[in-house]
Amino acid sequence: MKTDAGTHTIKKENEDVYGITRYGVFVMDGASALTQRGFCPAENDVVWMVKWWEMYLKAHLDELERSLHDIVEKGVSSFNEAFSMYKPVKLLSQLEKVSASIGIIRMLDKQLECLVLGDVEISIKHKGGQLDILTDERIKHLDAQVIQLMNKNSDREKACVFKGFTSEEWSLLRNNREKMNTEDGYYILSHDVAAIKKAIYRVYPLEKLESCLLSSDGINPLDRFYSRIKLMEEIKKTGVNHLLEKLRNWESTDERKVVLHRLKTHDDATVVFLEFNENDVNLNRGTTN
Repeated sequence: MKTDAGTHTIKKENEDVYGITRYGVFVMDGASALTQRGFCPAENDVVWMVKWWEMYLKAHLDELERSLHDIVEKGVSSFNEAFSMYKPVKLLSQLEKVSASIGIIRMLDKQLECLVLGDVEISIKHKGGQLDILTDERIKHLDAQVIQLMNKNSDREKACVFKGFTSEEWSLLRNNREKMNTEDGYYILSHDVAAIKKAIYRVYPLEKLESCLLSSDGINPLDRFYSRIKLMEEIKKTGVNHLLEKLRNWESTDERKVVLHRLKTHDDATVVFLEFNENDVNLNRGTTN
């Protein structure tokens, strides 16, 4: 498995993380906090969350005798115990709960396992050219409501009240967050163990796959310039960091978000690109790190 990876933020702390183990890869995109109050000893609770999960998954993802669902479910329980040292999880309001989109792949028994919660994307390119993109579109539809509201007001920057949003936009964002881990909303990695069973889960024969891209939604403005297959080809040719640099340059020329419709001028952006080979197909389940 040949990999190329990168992450970039313009903030003090990156709320995206990624990890690469012997058998697996993950990308996490922390959801921005919608309250000013925090509880954990970090820049904010979201940063604390993604760093906790980064360490947990690096420690447990290669436990091949366990299912991905079991690893993540046990992770949620352990995370809640750790978080409760600062604030009991059962006392958190819906808006105080931390959450993150996550995409995980793992090579097991000549197959590629894929698990997605939220709007992290796993793009699977088959050797025959077919492309599958695994992601939860429901979050994108909710974000699109806010973006549409933003685009209606050409003077909105004068009315921003918090984190670059107007009171009307902020109200809609909070209303959408209330739908987290509900049937009427979307499912995401948070404090709810039961939500893990709602994850998108797919298994592919490794021998039929050419490459894979895991990405946070911070790279979505690139969709205006590349189809996903063309983007994967470009990354293969020029590298992940070159594409991230291009992304930031395009965003800077559109600071008012008129052309590249998005919630933020610069969102955290993370990409892991993988090319599969015959050695991956022959990995033995019984072999561990």
